[in-house]
Amino acid sequence: MSADSIIYCLERVSDYRDFERLCSAFLASAGYPRIDPLGGTGDEGRDAIVRSDEAGRKIGFAYTVRSDWRVKLASDCKRVHDKGHDPDVFVFVCTEALSASEKDFAHRFVAEKYGWALDLFDLERLRVQLVGLQRHLIAQHPSIFTPPFFPQRGGQSIAESRDTLLIDHVASDHAVATWLARRLSLTGFRTWCHGTAPLAGENTDETVRKLLEVRASHYLPVVSTSSLSDSVFLERCTIAATKEDFVLPCGSVVAPDARMPSRLAKLTPADFRDSWNVGLDQVLARLGALGIKPSLDPDRGRQIALRDYLPTRVTAAKPEPVFANVFPLQLPKTMLVFDLRQSLTDIEMLALRERWAFVKLSAYRLIAFTPPPQWAIPAVKVERIPEFLWVDIPQKDGKKTFDLAKELAWRSLEVVCAQKGLKFCNDRKVFYFPERESGEWNQAIKHVDGRSTTVQLTGERTKGWGDRASPFLYQLAPRFRPQRDVDGTWNIVVNVYIRVTTPEGAMFEGKEIGRRRKIVSKSWWNKEWLARLLGVVQALQTSEGRIEIGEEARAVVMQTKPLSWECPVGLDVLALSGMSDIGQEIAQYRARDDEDDEEPSAVEGASGS
Repeated sequence: MSADSIIYCLERVSDYRDFERLCSAFLASAGYPRIDPLGGTGDEGRDAIVRSDEAGRKIGFAYTVRSDWRVKLASDCKRVHDKGHDPDVFVFVCTEALSASEKDFAHRFVAEKYGWALDLFDLERLRVQLVGLQRHLIAQHPSIFTPPFFPQRGGQSIAESRDTLLIDHVASDHAVATWLARRLSLTGFRTWCHGTAPLAGENTDETVRKLLEVRASHYLPVVSTSSLSDSVFLERCTIAATKEDFVLPCGSVVAPDARMPSRLAKLTPADFRDSWNVGLDQVLARLGALGIKPSLDPDRGRQIALRDYLPTRVTAAKPEPVFANVFPLQLPKTMLVFDLRQSLTDIEMLALRERWAFVKLSAYRLIAFTPPPQWAIPAVKVERIPEFLWVDIPQKDGKKTFDLAKELAWRSLEVVCAQKGLKFCNDRKVFYFPERESGEWNQAIKHVDGRSTTVQLTGERTKGWGDRASPFLYQLAPRFRPQRDVDGTWNIVVNVYIRVTTPEGAMFEGKEIGRRRKIVSKSWWNKEWLARLLGVVQALQTSEGRIEIGEEARAVVMQTKPLSWECPVGLDVLALSGMSDIGQEIAQYRARDDEDDEEPSAVEGASGS
């Protein structure tokens, strides 16, 4: 763990929206006062711009929390260039600590390839500013600089930043205090209100005093008949009033009261007795006279308040189909029993499994849904093959028939895999799509909306950069998990596994598997997983819309159309259309090495339309 709390928090950013806001606020005070944040939705590679500064330069900005900062820098520059923006200066902010040679490379790359000047802010350059002239930004971004490194009281960071209007009151004045806080927030001020703050588990008086000390730019106590009876409240007012031009009482008392502290009594309050709007106008006038300005102008303040502090509305009141990686399955009603004259060797069983689906009950007994290929097993000759209704018999030779049915189902589908040309990986125990003689396995599919398209089931990727670049291959593989619903119907969950190898076909080991699988799938979201799921399944179909092994009543049949439901609420495509950049940042930031070679979950293949 980093010994520096600022570095530790920046290295573990999880709120990319707030990181964008931090960077824009940081750069506004670091030589770019005209910066215009674009917010990451349809930004065309730019997180902010300056259309023309004092020197007439056009400036573009890009921020990243990804560890592969070189890839991000190259892709952002290319995208900005391809869109025709071509800035004079390109400002790039990353959360990696860069060496001198890495900085030289970045400046040389941008200058030689695009002819732009690069202003590069790395982790250490950010830290230097945040412990110095811009330390106030730490308190303003609590989702990044989090407890326990930067403690909070009343939901506010107690890192020093005198930027908040502190509204203090007693319980009976809750209504006017919260109304005042909300109205000031809409005007663009940062506010903290005693009545709405998360104070559970805290000493309220100590919290208010601490915020007065480190966060308050101005103190607005609500003075009423009730609050004048609270000695603790009055003590806070007295302490705050020792600072000149720091307190503005918000009065709702009818006449001067002897209980009023002398320092407070000398101040003319904002009058909330007859009209709260009149009191608000007086508060705003006083703040303006003191030069205390909103953090944002009113129009932009409302826009950002709606965008950043209320959840983004990404749903629409219209129905929409939802698809799962679950497919209907039909199983035979009976199982066949085969007694052997001699047991099969492991090699014989492995070869037989590519032609016939069976379960070994004992060394001399096999069970299956369908008869084996002719002369495939040394079976005891019988006039008629024994069979039984497995649904009515809970166990057979000590094994649950329910489990036998599940195994026979996925083994039947693996027989289809072998027949369709998939190869078996003994290391990962999966049938995978190999490269074809003509090259990559590009599978034609019929999508859920009826259109015809193709999807790639094998491919090549590269890990690393420059001299450390390491190419590798990937192949997709289906994994089948049969299950029975409560109503007795069967279906099968299909997970898409990513198999990774060297260009020579050698398997990777341990953590290296997870690292390379992440590289393959880092840009795959629901729609990409759905297309690949359909590609894997439709590549196995034996007839239009069906995967069938066996004949008539003895056939195992899987439908290739996934289960779907009509959801009464849909996604707002326009609201989501520009969020892919943010999604990639969140997904790719600080890729961590996993101890386990994780399976894609059942929902990874699910998708909206």
